[in-house]
Amino acid sequence: MPSMTTKPCPVTKPRAIPAVGRSASAGAKKTVTIPPMVALSFSVEPFVSVVQRHIKLSKKTRDAIAQDLAEVLGHADVQLTTDNMVVNRQLTVAREAESVLTTEEAAQLVNVSRPYMVKLIDTGAIALYQKVGNQRRVLRSVVMQWHAKERARQAKALKRLSEGLSEEIFAS
Repeated sequence: MPSMTTKPCPVTKPRAIPAVGRSASAGAKKTVTIPPMVALSFSVEPFVSVVQRHIKLSKKTRDAIAQDLAEVLGHADVQLTTDNMVVNRQLTVAREAESVLTTEEAAQLVNVSRPYMVKLIDTGAIALYQKVGNQRRVLRSVVMQWHAKERARQAKALKRLSEGLSEEIFAS
């Protein structure tokens, strides 16, 4: 039963580099191929254990699954990345997920009129993301932050009003 599988994983594609020194024929170059620098080893046992938690397996079936997993994972493509590459990819994904809205879309999102949304943008209550000609664009997250703050402000005002009314009603 294969418990560990090793797969050569080149950091870069093997490349030919010129050898140092001159060969017998003038101008001819020797090349040396650099083999892969990293080998990836992994155990299929954790994967088989997960399957076994959900399904009762015989020894023969368990061995067959382990062998199949080792074969499949042995052919898998592996890509090594640095921490900077991962962070840059996460930032790119975050930027792509950030929606840019027109004033009409932003107004519909928070259920206000378009002229009121324009007024909020012009007064700075909602930050302007970009202006295309005479059209304003805002980020969805900024609009949602403003909406949450506005709802909290409204709830606080309603609470003060209800407390004032309660005091007035029960005082008489």
